[in-house]
Amino acid sequence: MTGNAFTDATCIGIASENWNVKTFQFSLTQSPATFGFKAGQYVTLGLDIDGEKMYRCYTVSSAPQARGDSLFEVTVKHSPGGPVSTWLHNRLTVGAKLEVSRPAGDFVLPEDNHDPLLFVAGGVGITPLMSMARAINACGQHTDIQFLQFARTPDDILFRDELFAMSRSSHGITPHFYTSRARDAECAAGRLSIDVLDRAVPDWKARHVYCCGPESFMSTMRSLFLESGGTPSSFHQESFELPEQPVMHVPASLGTSSIRLSQSGLAVNCAPGSTILDAVHAMPNGPRIPNACRSGICGTCKLRKLEGQVEMNHNGGITDDEIEEGYILTCCSIAMSDVTIDY
Repeated sequence: MTGNAFTDATCIGIASENWNVKTFQFSLTQSPATFGFKAGQYVTLGLDIDGEKMYRCYTVSSAPQARGDSLFEVTVKHSPGGPVSTWLHNRLTVGAKLEVSRPAGDFVLPEDNHDPLLFVAGGVGITPLMSMARAINACGQHTDIQFLQFARTPDDILFRDELFAMSRSSHGITPHFYTSRARDAECAAGRLSIDVLDRAVPDWKARHVYCCGPESFMSTMRSLFLESGGTPSSFHQESFELPEQPVMHVPASLGTSSIRLSQSGLAVNCAPGSTILDAVHAMPNGPRIPNACRSGICGTCKLRKLEGQVEMNHNGGITDDEIEEGYILTCCSIAMSDVTIDY
């Protein structure tokens, strides 16, 4: 994927998964030729909220085979004080339109996977793993998947009935549910630990692990896996929390640079150490570059640099090939000279 092409999508359905999680179904309004996603990838949604454009990244929770090339779903937890999740939960209606980016992300299964898998989900971190499970179930592929979901209470467990239905098929998916504050007949009491893993999946150390949830949850799972003899290359994780802002190294001699936008001809001065994104957004009545994480991870602010030198310190939101083609992430790039970008 190069650039940040957005297209319009229409909400065609809304379903409540539990007391604070909803799934939103969308249909692309234009040709889906460049949209096809892999199970586990995410998209960036662009919304107009009270006159302000906001962007957020959400994992696609549906399966490519099940929903088709022009349909997709995202499953969103309502975060009090979060403007985008609040708007989605309280104000988005069927028929409303918003923008969606091309899918991105490397948290995907190998196309020819035949290895036993261990899915470990914390809370709403289940969404990319659910997309993978749905994709496998939809194509009828038999894969040995032990699927562990951890939540606070039984009411917080997501997709319970669907996972049980998958387990009754012959596709090899076995769910396990654990809760820390209460339990019921289908949810065991327990937190992520070696004891829980040993009892649920005796061969867990020999499996390929796909883990998603809060950073502390994934860090715990990674430590347990590696300290128990697991192979580092067999552990895969997807973050739902933003990393710290990348550290930018600014030479003491660096002066003010000029940032020029090639399509409009506009230019703005960029103070030493300021990111290109911040400099452009500081322009009075200037253009807004789509952005979401501001941490160099999602790739939403990716633009092509036509001239000049930058220092970019990203967190995986851009590939080496894209860098070779001249793309930068404006949220984590500082100008080392006058710079022209294609925008």
